[in-house]
Amino acid sequence: MRITSSLAIASLLSAGVAAPVLAQDVTLDKDGVDSRSGTLTVTVTNLTHGTWLAPILVAAHPAGFKAFTEGQPASVALQSVAEIGDIGPLSESLPASSSVVLNPANGPLKPGGTATAHIQRGKGRNNDRLSVFAMLVPTNDGFIGLNAIEIPKHPGTYTYALNAYDAGTEANDEAKAAAAPGIGQPGMGLPAFLNNVGIYPDAPGFANAVAEGYVHIHRGMLGGPAGGDSVLDQTTYRWMNPVVRVTLTVR
Repeated sequence: MRITSSLAIASLLSAGVAAPVLAQDVTLDKDGVDSRSGTLTVTVTNLTHGTWLAPILVAAHPAGFKAFTEGQPASVALQSVAEIGDIGPLSESLPASSSVVLNPANGPLKPGGTATAHIQRGKGRNNDRLSVFAMLVPTNDGFIGLNAIEIPKHPGTYTYALNAYDAGTEANDEAKAAAAPGIGQPGMGLPAFLNNVGIYPDAPGFANAVAEGYVHIHRGMLGGPAGGDSVLDQTTYRWMNPVVRVTLTVR
């Protein structure tokens, strides 16, 4: 069974992107190593120019769990990841046998940055799927999701290029949130670690934007110039897929 840890969900981001405050590389499952390629090293690299990753969730888990299905509405747990960077509810929704690492970067992962998680899958467990999740900041409801891929049975190093997903739960208005963001509230949090670089806080946002209602590949942030509709400067925050590289080493 998964060891229960007292995880205080606290705001890491001054504008309201909440995340568990944990020591770097905390593994919640401490049972023995599976003799069949049981030790995993997962490295997440942010490939964007100006976009950060909110605290990351990495999990090895049974095949029966999948956090989302493309083309279907997002769960509340996934919505929490995509809109406010809160990985707590998604972590709690994982099967009890899962091996989980929360927040391996010990905070948001900067553009170009790398974070590494070490996972012991658990002796006798059927944790043969890997998932990696984090919010893309700043976005309305953008996230990265390596969604229950099968862990290779043979030792080696495997690389995955991840496109961004849109949870479809919030309109991509690219406007500043009027208050501390919560799920279901419009606008984006603009946390202090962005240092107000390329931010136009008085921009009105895109008035005609609507929530799509289903999970899909993110079409990217539009951004714009000073005096435009978006609060984001397009030369700083515009990106195209892929946005993240995940390197998995199986031992």
